[in-house]
Amino acid sequence: MWAGRGAKSDADYLVAGRSLGTFAVGMSLFATWFASESLIATSGEVARDGLAGARAEPFAYAVGILAIALYFAHRLRSGGFITIADFLRDRFGPRTEGIAAIVIALSATTWSAAQLFAFATIIAGASGVDFTTGLIGATLLVMTYTLFGGLAGDVVTDIVQGAIIIVAIIILFALMVNAAGGFGPMWDAAPPTIWTFTAPGESWIDRVELWLIPIAGTMVSQEALSRTLAAKSPEVARRGALLGAAIYLAAGLVPVSLGLFGPQLAPTLGVTLGADEAYLPSLANALFPSWLSIIFTGALVSAILSSVDSALLAVSAVMTESGYRRLAPNASPLAMLRAARGSTICAAAVAAVLAAQGESLRNLVLDAGAIAAVLAVPIIVGLTGWSRSSRAALAAIVVQVGVLGVLDYGLGVPGAFLWMIAAGAATFAAVAFAERRREGLTATAR
Repeated sequence: MWAGRGAKSDADYLVAGRSLGTFAVGMSLFATWFASESLIATSGEVARDGLAGARAEPFAYAVGILAIALYFAHRLRSGGFITIADFLRDRFGPRTEGIAAIVIALSATTWSAAQLFAFATIIAGASGVDFTTGLIGATLLVMTYTLFGGLAGDVVTDIVQGAIIIVAIIILFALMVNAAGGFGPMWDAAPPTIWTFTAPGESWIDRVELWLIPIAGTMVSQEALSRTLAAKSPEVARRGALLGAAIYLAAGLVPVSLGLFGPQLAPTLGVTLGADEAYLPSLANALFPSWLSIIFTGALVSAILSSVDSALLAVSAVMTESGYRRLAPNASPLAMLRAARGSTICAAAVAAVLAAQGESLRNLVLDAGAIAAVLAVPIIVGLTGWSRSSRAALAAIVVQVGVLGVLDYGLGVPGAFLWMIAAGAATFAAVAFAERRREGLTATAR
């Protein structure tokens, strides 16, 4: 509430008045993307599959943030946009903006649902209340402080929460090394089978898709890009994103280490470590003295809070800028601010309903990334300036949504994401070339 107290317009609420420095951009970007699955799901998958479980997180997501730094941050901040949909309107017109806003809202809501699901699970486990009650409490907490703080409050809490995450995972890592008898014995005890980036039975399509979904979903994500759009300048946006990628990768290697070396400690500790998403809590309970358990719980909650508020603000941004602004083009800055805050409440309610469906944490996260990547083709083309064809952009998005919906969610075809990207690129190129040819024939006839 303190950080967001000076908000007088939608820009103040959604992009913090474009006032962020390099450290704020980098730390906030790290904390936003280092979510609950970065700790819980990644360590469990690495414990099960070795380094193959770390491909999506932290490696692929770090590459996605690096792509933001090298290609997107400076260009988008230079345009003074509030959302990705604003950029697509500038390049391809209002119809493309409208459908892009729907895509962004779906992706960000799914991401919010993943974090609320994890938060409610922690509350239920720690307090003994049922999952539904925990979900309602989690939603009300996140919705309230996001409602009052906006992106300015989000960034302040991101910095605090990011620091808590880093401290907690370093303590947990140090305790694991101590329990193993030092780095040397810990390294020697690890079986050679864990040092591989491929999992048994995978096809090349599975491998490419596992890397491409996080990379593409990250580099066109409203949640991540909002930090660079709120930077003081395009140069600050680029430097902040580079810093965020570095912090993310460095911090992300700690859960990977916990997954690689932790399983060998089970006999020494005299415990049975849980599987998949139960693995890290089991390891933490075995290593932490009871009085330090709060630090681990605090790290999990911090990872969740620093992500879910960003996703809610992403939904609020597109609902306000691409929805309410169309309905009330002459609305005052104060009216736009109220619309943005009202949209935050709606986004939280929808995310809670989705979280109540009980889908796994990793599946929800990958679903969010796949949905966001529907916009990758028109965004990349728009940044290159190769074409400004509204029809091509619309056709590419519609075709990709159709391909993803039918092949992935409908038929469960392996490689559906790759087919989606290929179909979108081919559709955009075909429609754009057809328009150019038609324009050329018209000019010749004249």
